Amino acid sequence: MEEILMKKTLTMLSLAATLGGTAIGTITSAATTIQAADASISSKAQTTQQKEFIQKIAAHAQNCATQYGLYPSVMMAQAILESGWGQSTLSLAPNYNLFGIKKGQDWTGDTVSMQTQEWDANAGKYVTIMADFRKYPSFFESFTDNAKKLRLGPGAWNPSYYSGTWIENTKSYQDATAWLQGRYATDISYASKLNRVITDNNLTQYDPKPTTVNKVVTTTAATTVYKQFNGPKTANGQVLPAGTSWKANKQITMVDGTVWYDLGNNQWASSATVKEGETNPSNPSNPGNSNETVISGVARVNYVPGYSIAIWNKPGNDRQFTGKKLLHGTDWKVFKRAVVDGQVWYNLGGNQWLQGKYVTYKA
Repeated sequence: MEEILMKKTLTMLSLAATLGGTAIGTITSAATTIQAADASISSKAQTTQQKEFIQKIAAHAQNCATQYGLYPSVMMAQAILESGWGQSTLSLAPNYNLFGIKKGQDWTGDTVSMQTQEWDANAGKYVTIMADFRKYPSFFESFTDNAKKLRLGPGAWNPSYYSGTWIENTKSYQDATAWLQGRYATDISYASKLNRVITDNNLTQYDPKPTTVNKVVTTTAATTVYKQFNGPKTANGQVLPAGTSWKANKQITMVDGTVWYDLGNNQWASSATVKEGETNPSNPSNPGNSNETVISGVARVNYVPGYSIAIWNKPGNDRQFTGKKLLHGTDWKVFKRAVVDGQVWYNLGGNQWLQGKYVTYKA
């Protein structure tokens, strides 16, 4: 069995076991030695370090989850549980392994060898072993690796092993956490622990927002219909002609502001080529595969601490750099959203545009 399923290290689950429980003393694991002498470990961020940890991993979780069709809240909760709020030795520099993923046969990157404990079914107890774990350049690569496992499976033998965590196969994050229990982790309380971390820290604020609707949308260009709205998308073979109107019964607003419309039975069309309303233009107003929407909100720059992102004179491939840059973590008033070739852009007023993949938008 693949490394994630088999890991069962106390690196992660010994920490998780203390959520809402009693003190369990000193635990030796692959991550570190953790002293829980007189108090249980809370699932809610209570210290400055814990709050900063959530802020540090939020953008990584959103970017990776959006790419692979997962719930950012679930991945963040996993990272919190598995790494003890980012304080385990395995999760700290220079290892950056937030999820306790072992080396595995297909890993060609750096590794770190640590003492860990795994459940021995024959002995009926945890036994201490030495194991090789993956090392990453940063938290982003750790999130990406975990997202790939959840979307692509623990191996070619079963690529849909974690399909119950995919957004298109679930109604809520609780469905995803329930699917992880017994697959990602054998802890019989794993789902409830993840759920508690999510609710205690309002992690659903980072998730895509599904809404049941009853509206008409009109294509502004030839529109490909997909079987799912995110992750590795697969076209269902339909292409809707430009200027045609269709009824939508559900819409999903992604964390970057992109909207996907369900035209019935998981037939998804993107706001890149679809606008709300029954207008039926003979000449689509956006032949360049783009559209603009007037909005009012704030965009927070989520890039790399200490670095900045560029402001461009317009969205699209023929844009020009304005000479201005915005620092990570700063907030900016937003007036418009544009979608060009499937990519979201935000307007800060005048000819000043930011790429949506580098910001978190809040209305």
